[in-house]
Amino acid sequence: MMLPKPVKRNKKVRSMKDLFLEIWNERIHRCENCGLIINEAKAHNFSHIRSKGARIDLKFNKDNIEILCSTLDRIDKQIGCHESIHQNPKIYKERSNP
Repeated sequence: MMLPKPVKRNKKVRSMKDLFLEIWNERIHRCENCGLIINEAKAHNFSHIRSKGARIDLKFNKDNIEILCSTLDRIDKQIGCHESIHQNPKIYKERSNP
């Protein structure tokens, strides 16, 4: 059995942290779903619209990443939009900005 050739990483590809900081500096610091103000750029505030597993080619595409609130950001301790996408989509849709 032959092993596949290793894929060469494009030198232009940066880390996810660098990409998240770039997005943070370009966009308004609010949840793109409910509008909650987010004070700090943390990894849990960035969400891929199309998952990295489903579309690896979109992993570093800024248009595929949105800023969402997390349960850790919410003062009311309700579930954040980032978590509600998977755990309770009904809440996510109810909070959606018109």
